[in-house]
Amino acid sequence: MFKHTSLIALAAFAVATLASPQSWGNSVSTLERRLTGQTVAFSCYGGGGDCECPTDLTGDSNGVLINVYPGYQCAYTGGACTWDDKTGALQNTGQTNCPTSAPCSTTSGCQCPIDNNGDTGVLINQFTGYQCAYVHGACTWDYTGALQNTAQTNCPTTAVCAQLASDS
Repeated sequence: MFKHTSLIALAAFAVATLASPQSWGNSVSTLERRLTGQTVAFSCYGGGGDCECPTDLTGDSNGVLINVYPGYQCAYTGGACTWDDKTGALQNTGQTNCPTSAPCSTTSGCQCPIDNNGDTGVLINQFTGYQCAYVHGACTWDYTGALQNTAQTNCPTTAVCAQLASDS
């Protein structure tokens, strides 16, 4: 019984210590709080078509590419599906409930098809662009290079996707 009680007490102490920002030391002081109330597009980056992250307005040239948005996404009971909005090609091919092709209509835009399980989907994202993470916050640009999360003050207002030299 003593060992069990001691382990529970030790686990509770560890959780309390990790959850307390004061226990993190000075590392928190270098971060800035993001403004709330502004939406930022989110996607799962699957590789390919990499964009080089530009230097942000604080001089940080170490941005990390965290998302390349391929087109549009639909949520289904069996999992989300992502298609290229121009070709309709499925981007997350490992998601078995997704039809392999679902192009957008030139007249009515992108709509969620019935998935392979017969489920109706909900459009959760339609965006073509990229996103980079920096110490002072993430920046999201659309395909024209226009900044989408304009209240994020460390982001250049224009940053067209520049392909990395290794991409060809």
